[in-house]
Amino acid sequence: MALADLFTIGLGSAAQAVASLFNTQQQIKASRIARAEQRTFETAQADRRFQRELVVEAMRTLRQEELAELEARLRREGALAALRDRTTFDTYPIEEGPGHLRGSLELIAPDLSALPLLVLLPRAHGTTEPQWNGLRHAIVDALRRQLVADGLVLLYDAMRTLSWPHAGLYWNDLYGIPTLVVQTTFFQDKLDIGLGGCHLSPGAAAEPIRNVYRHRLVGPEFWTPEIVAELNAGVPASHQFVVPRSDAGRVQVNVDVAARAVSAVVTAAVDAYYLGSRGGYRARFDEAVALLGRAAPPDWPIDLGVPLAQVADPAFHLLQVASRQSRRGDPAGALATVRHALAVLAHPDYAMIGPPFPPDDQLAVALAEAGLGYREEFGVAMASIRTAGADDQASGRDLAALEAIGDA
Repeated sequence: MALADLFTIGLGSAAQAVASLFNTQQQIKASRIARAEQRTFETAQADRRFQRELVVEAMRTLRQEELAELEARLRREGALAALRDRTTFDTYPIEEGPGHLRGSLELIAPDLSALPLLVLLPRAHGTTEPQWNGLRHAIVDALRRQLVADGLVLLYDAMRTLSWPHAGLYWNDLYGIPTLVVQTTFFQDKLDIGLGGCHLSPGAAAEPIRNVYRHRLVGPEFWTPEIVAELNAGVPASHQFVVPRSDAGRVQVNVDVAARAVSAVVTAAVDAYYLGSRGGYRARFDEAVALLGRAAPPDWPIDLGVPLAQVADPAFHLLQVASRQSRRGDPAGALATVRHALAVLAHPDYAMIGPPFPPDDQLAVALAEAGLGYREEFGVAMASIRTAGADDQASGRDLAALEAIGDA
């Protein structure tokens, strides 16, 4: 091999070595750069993981705080709800709690609209004083004898005191049920009687309590044998009074008469309810007020305060009004009222308009065609007028004409 060839080979080897060394250095540099970039990437990734962990931890802390606040609020609300429930049961007018009265009524009649008028008798307002001892029991006894026994009302008296209207009592127990609330308030020698209720007239959900009558106790000298005899008229022997001779006896008579006053007021309200919803209804107020004797209110409305336009059976109602007028010493007014009642029997429009009324022959036909109840009530009114007596010639002629109508 020639020297030139050897030289060429040497140069080539040297060049290869140099190139290899350069490549190695480039690789080392690239490796360092790659490692640096890897470290930078890993550092960035670690930073991002750390930031994510910080965010997650912050979110976890926030959620824990919100959860703790929610749990605390739920505990507070639960405690408040338990307190409200306990307060509701402790203060609810029905001692057994919401819904008990309605459930009890459904045991009597699943269709609550078929029930008679419900009368609630809460405990009386006022400070208990010795002169009123036994009043509540006497009121319950009077109402049961005079109204419950006739099936006119359902009496519920197992109640605490009540401020009416009462939203909880209405929605839980009384919704849709015609109800009369009787509130009695006593102070010293006065007994105030208030009435309210719900569904007593169309379109009226609840009616607030209104004081309608004040009864006062009387002194010991009031109870004479004559007055006691008046109170005993028409009363069963078991409920008759004796002339009180002691303070305890006078307290008992006072309480019983006060209970009769409450019963009379409630009876007037019951009559007003049924006059507006039931045909041929015979009012009970006259008998109830008669039990008060001279303690009866002298100015109670002759028509029981019910406008004729709101009465379901105007003719029957007018015949009863005529009997009251004659008992009050107004036979002429009673005769006019009887004629008005017969006119309504002849044509219902006469309930809204006055005279002139149809001739007597038409009135006779209307009475003859009416039911037995109307003819009986006509006879009662005429008998009452005859007892009162016609006080002038015109009234005498009108009485004879009406008697002829009844005999036709």
